[in-house]
Amino acid sequence: MRAVMSEIENKLEQQPNENLPETNTIKQPKLPLYSALLALLLIVMLAIGAFYFHQQHSALVNAQQLQISELSKKLSVQSSQQTSQHRQVIETKGKLEAKIEQVNLQLQQANNDNKIVKTDIQALQRSFAASNVRQPNDWVLAEVEYLIDLSARKIWLEKDINTAISLLVAADQRIVSLNDASLSPLRGAILADINQLESLPKLDTDGVILALTSLERQVDKLRSSSLLMPEAAENTDNEVSSDINDWETNLYKSWNVFIDSFITVNKRERKVEALLSPEQSWYLREHLRNNLAKAQFAIYREQQEVYDLALENTLVLLKDYYDLNDNATEHFYKSVQRLSKRQVFINYPDQLKSAPLLERVLDQRIKKTLASSNLK
Repeated sequence: MRAVMSEIENKLEQQPNENLPETNTIKQPKLPLYSALLALLLIVMLAIGAFYFHQQHSALVNAQQLQISELSKKLSVQSSQQTSQHRQVIETKGKLEAKIEQVNLQLQQANNDNKIVKTDIQALQRSFAASNVRQPNDWVLAEVEYLIDLSARKIWLEKDINTAISLLVAADQRIVSLNDASLSPLRGAILADINQLESLPKLDTDGVILALTSLERQVDKLRSSSLLMPEAAENTDNEVSSDINDWETNLYKSWNVFIDSFITVNKRERKVEALLSPEQSWYLREHLRNNLAKAQFAIYREQQEVYDLALENTLVLLKDYYDLNDNATEHFYKSVQRLSKRQVFINYPDQLKSAPLLERVLDQRIKKTLASSNLK
C-alpha cells in the first residue's frame, strides 16, 4: 500500500505546471491535496481492514459452528451410549436379581429337603432301635397288625365285608399260633369284630341293579289306564215297513223298540283309545325311566333315601296313569314294590375294636423290652 502511494506522489511531482503562470505567479499550497490523499488512503486501509476482519470473523464463526456441530454429535453419541449402557445395566441387574431369587428358592428347598431327610433318618433310627429289641413273637404281632389294617381298608374303601372277615380270621389264627395267654383280650376283640361284620346285612347290589335295568326295558310295554270310549253305533234296522206281508218283521221291530226304551245296549265298533296324547305318554315313560335310573345311581352311592324316593315316585305314577289290571303292568308294579323294600346302605363300624387294643399291646411290649435292656 505504501509503495502505491509513493508512486502516485512521484507522478504528480513530475508533471509540468502548464496551467501556472511562468513568472510573477504565486505558488498554491499542496496541503489540501495531501489531506485528500491521506483520507483516501485511510478509507482504503479501513475498507481493507474491515474486509480482512470480516473474513477472519466469518472463518472463526464457521470454525466455531463446525466445532459446535461436532460437539453436539459427540454429545448425542455419548448420550445414546449412556442410554444403552443404562439399559444394559438395568437388564443385568434384573437378571442378577432373578438369579439371586432362584438361588434363594433353591437354598430354601434344599433346607426343607434336609429337614425331611433328617426326620426320615430319625424315624429309621427309632424303627431300627425298636427292631433290635423286639422278640421273635413281636414279628408275628406285626403281621397281625398288618392283617387288621388291611381288613379295615377292605371295609371302608372297597366295601368288601367277606374279604375283611377272612383277614380277621387269619389274624386270629396267627395269634393262636403264639400260644400266649396274655393275648386273650386281643383275640376276644378280633372275634367281636368278626361277629359284628357277619351280622351286617348282605347287599345284592348287582342283582338289584340288573332287576332295575330289566324293568327299565319293559316301560314301553305298559298300558295306560285313562281310556276314551268311542261313540255307540246307531241301530237303523228298527224302522217299520209299509208292506203288509212284513207284519211279523214289523211286530218284531216294534217289540224291540218297546224293549229298548227300558234297557239300552249300545254297540261300539271302534277300539278303546287312551285319553293321553302320544307326547304325554312319552313323557310318562321317560319319567318312569328317570326314576329307575335315579334308583340305580343311589345304589352305587349307597343313598338309601334317594333310592326309596325314586321307587316311591315310580309306584305313584303306575297307580295314577297305568292299568294295573293288565298282566304286564301288574307284574311291573309288584316288581317295583319288591325292590322298594331292599336295603342299599350298610352302616359300617367306624373302627375295629381290635386295632387300638393291638396298638396298646405292641407299645407295652416295646417299652417293657427297652426297660429290661436298660437295666442290663
